[in-house]
Amino acid sequence: MAVVYFVVLVGVLIFVHELGHFAWAKFFGVKVLKFSLGFGPRIAGVQRGDTEYVIAAFPLGGYVRMLGENPNDTVSPEDAGRSFAEQPLWKRFVIVLAGPAMNLAFPILLYFVVFLGVAAERTPPVIGTVFPDRPAAEHLMPGDRIVAIDGDEIATWDGLGEHVEPSAGRALVFTIERDGQQLERSITPTWSEEERPLELSARLGRIGVMPYHPLAVIGITSPSQPAAAAGLRSFDRVVAAGGRPIERWIDLQAVLERNRGSMLPITYLRPQRLTDVLSGLADLDLYEPHVATLTPEGGSGSGIDRAGLESSDLYVARVVAGSAEHRAGLLPGDRLLTLDDQPIRMWAQFLEDVRAHAGDERTLAWKHNDQEITRRIRLTCDRTVEGGVISYRYGIEHFAPTTVDAPVPHPSPVSFALRESLSATWQMIELTGVSLVRLFQGRVSPREVGGPLEIARQAQIAARGGSLDFLALMAFISINLGLLNLLPIPVLDGGHLFFFAVEGVSRRPVSRRLRELASLTGLAMLVIVMVLVFTNDVARQWPDIVAAFEALE
Repeated sequence: MAVVYFVVLVGVLIFVHELGHFAWAKFFGVKVLKFSLGFGPRIAGVQRGDTEYVIAAFPLGGYVRMLGENPNDTVSPEDAGRSFAEQPLWKRFVIVLAGPAMNLAFPILLYFVVFLGVAAERTPPVIGTVFPDRPAAEHLMPGDRIVAIDGDEIATWDGLGEHVEPSAGRALVFTIERDGQQLERSITPTWSEEERPLELSARLGRIGVMPYHPLAVIGITSPSQPAAAAGLRSFDRVVAAGGRPIERWIDLQAVLERNRGSMLPITYLRPQRLTDVLSGLADLDLYEPHVATLTPEGGSGSGIDRAGLESSDLYVARVVAGSAEHRAGLLPGDRLLTLDDQPIRMWAQFLEDVRAHAGDERTLAWKHNDQEITRRIRLTCDRTVEGGVISYRYGIEHFAPTTVDAPVPHPSPVSFALRESLSATWQMIELTGVSLVRLFQGRVSPREVGGPLEIARQAQIAARGGSLDFLALMAFISINLGLLNLLPIPVLDGGHLFFFAVEGVSRRPVSRRLRELASLTGLAMLVIVMVLVFTNDVARQWPDIVAAFEALE
């Protein structure tokens, strides 16, 4: 199936590319002799008017053959003025440019379909998490619904971002819905650097909120507190309390807030590693149901505090063996306290700090049972970039699963899809262009370049994810194809455009001999590149290739 997906993906993009050349040639009255999808032996074809339309055996390219494109072409008197060579320079330039331009414009349509497909399921503008020490911290609470900003109705989380991202430094009036009442709050977004691949970054306005609600996964503040006495442990997930279903952390908070020292039945799920049961035969989590009776302390504090509970967010769930954190003595179940004597208030902010000072030795304090431990540690932060996605590996992990409110349809799906498709296309053009520059600078390894085998593998993966994933991949490959064709390499469209530019400056065509030598050089360069990408593909997929041959045996 990978071959089928590859042929479909590449075939569509080749057709779009050659259609650009073909359409503009026809528009300018140039006689087109052949429109071929693929190279090599002809599989099928038909003659329509002046043009022969052909499907060839090897779907790795295509071409539009125009009269007069080859200097050896004989132009009959009836075709006078219809050859490519007879066209003014600007028309020849447009005809050649049209192919790559179509590949760069086609993703707008593809992304439009993708975003139109997802417009029916958008995240609602309900606050799930508020970051401490950020602009929203004093004004918004988890569970608040953003109704409007500066009087403009907000229906989705995307709408919230559209108002906040370009408004750093400018006060915005938020109309929020909380407990059935509407309130107004003035919040001023601050600039935030968003890291992107290839050392790129974007400055966007942020207020410090996310739509993700932490689930009711608990941490035990002290062995002497009511929660511990009831038999609860850190990382237990509460699913019911006092006969009410519980999913989000704020749901548990609300139930405990109403409880003033009375017994409260709790139903919870306790994670248990399958390795504990199967002696290392598997490495998965099972969830065992349990019931406990929790009796929070009386008094005036919050219900969560009186029960001796907190979110599991700052509790270490896993320590990577051999990491600096492991050598320092951090253990699963420990609770992070301070970093360089500053309180750690949220795991996501802790990771931000670790990334900002990667490689530095830091002072980390944590609590083990009721004992506080402090160590100087060079915290683990390994950065990798794969497929344009930046990821980090840390020495410790937490367990704080999240959820979002039920999706809602976008109120203006067409305008949303058009806006996002234009933005996505431009961002991908920028990213691909910078990738090419970094490659020539030696700052991106040639080993990261993929070829036909990698495209086929990615096409199969995308197809398994659904038609929208496949279209998004097609848009990405189309942009790559368009920009690569614009490189000033003879044989490619960019090489022809370069010769046209020289002709425009010098007022005379580049000599035939020079063009032929340049074409041979360009062909040699393409062969070298193809060998490189094929070698990369084989090296990247060698285990799968070996497995396939073993299966045949």
